[in-house]
Amino acid sequence: MSVLRSTGSTNADLKLLARAGAVHGTTLIADAQEAGRGRLGRVWSSPPGDNLYLSVLLRPTLRLERVPLLCLGAAAVIAEVAGTPLHIKWPNDLLAPDGRKVAGLLAEADHKGGRLSWVVLGIGINVRSAPTELPAAHLAELGGETDRERLALALLRGIADLGDQVATDPEAMLSRWRVHAAMLGRRVRVGGKEGRAVDIDADGALLLDTASGRERVLAGDVEMIGRA
Repeated sequence: MSVLRSTGSTNADLKLLARAGAVHGTTLIADAQEAGRGRLGRVWSSPPGDNLYLSVLLRPTLRLERVPLLCLGAAAVIAEVAGTPLHIKWPNDLLAPDGRKVAGLLAEADHKGGRLSWVVLGIGINVRSAPTELPAAHLAELGGETDRERLALALLRGIADLGDQVATDPEAMLSRWRVHAAMLGRRVRVGGKEGRAVDIDADGALLLDTASGRERVLAGDVEMIGRA
């Protein structure tokens, strides 16, 4: 594990190390990030001393289509160790009960010839502060874990065997995810489709019951628009 005072992005740094042959479990933690990245190319910065920003290198033996399950599994781990109830919004956001964002994840993979080489899993958690430009919350105000070192160690313990769990018993991992899922049973809008979110499948796709029948959604931002 390496701790950086500041960096642009722990994911970007760790991908360079992965390409240079870094081993499974290599971890970077930053006290501050200047160019953190989320899904869909979103860029954000973060102050020093307040929050947790880390990336973990995984080299699991997985089929490529199972990579999204690593992100779902890590989201379940965050919900379990946060010390306060959090809801997961598919695929990679963790929310306070009032809907404000507390944490997010980004998984980036490399593969050659159809075989997975590595996955860099990036995690950002608002521990003691939250961006003012977004509807966001932090663990301190929610009564959750505020010791960043203790939180990081709990996360890393939970993530350590995630690849094996996904490979050998994905349904058990998905069951953990469902316990904290925010959108299941609710009407949602995602990727131009609208319907009731009923479940996720074995590859982590969101299943929607729409006016035209059951549809499988692989990616997109979920907007929750009401109860079923």
